[in-house]
Amino acid sequence: MDETRGGVASVVKACKVLRAFSPTVGVLSVRQVSARADIPRSTAHELCRTLVAEGMLEDSGNGYQLGPLLLELAGQIIERTGLVRATEGILDRLVRAPEQEAHLGQLTQGWVVYLDGNASTCKVPMHNRVGQRAPAHLTGCGKAALSWLPFDKVVAHVEKCCAESSTPPPDLDELEAELVRARHDGFLVSKSFQKDRMSVAAAIFDASGHAVGGVSLAGPATMFTTAVVASVRASVTNAAGLISARLINEPARWASTPR
Repeated sequence: MDETRGGVASVVKACKVLRAFSPTVGVLSVRQVSARADIPRSTAHELCRTLVAEGMLEDSGNGYQLGPLLLELAGQIIERTGLVRATEGILDRLVRAPEQEAHLGQLTQGWVVYLDGNASTCKVPMHNRVGQRAPAHLTGCGKAALSWLPFDKVVAHVEKCCAESSTPPPDLDELEAELVRARHDGFLVSKSFQKDRMSVAAAIFDASGHAVGGVSLAGPATMFTTAVVASVRASVTNAAGLISARLINEPARWASTPR
């Protein structure tokens, strides 16, 4: 029994090590891993060595970074949902103005993971990178999907994400009102968690009728005049509808299934 508990504890600590990495902190020393994961430095060192041996971390020479096995596992999840494949040929048609970006996000445990994106031809750097994760309640794609969940589940997700990311909790009354409005309208106009940016987003549904993510068109807040919002809204809701139709009507075509 003690050995089992010890094994479980080691797995928990290994997960803490992996969660210590973020899009803005890609390489960590053992000292940094120890501090961010809140585990002893000797334990952090041994876990990092073990995770390198298993392909879940890499030794970069200057520290440790996430390894190729995580990419392989993440790829299996992406293939399973079918979101990226179902979006083929649709996301490209969303981008209109030079500074606008189209994004595809998957909802997972209260977080949004960006799976695909498309910027305009002027080569403006994308603000959201593929693979980036953000609390769903701070993003357009995330709030569009959250609007279809019971609000008590939304609150649970928000509390968990805020605790994990050290993000200040939102005003829950304001969030609930925004989600109710988004569900009623079928889309939402949202201020981004990135300064001076805004997005128009709509939810994507799978064959079981669950909101699994969202699609959005984002850009500088000054760009979203009333006329632009009306035009973008039509494009975004149409794109979300087309993607949902693919997942609902032909799920086997877009999502991988166990063999």
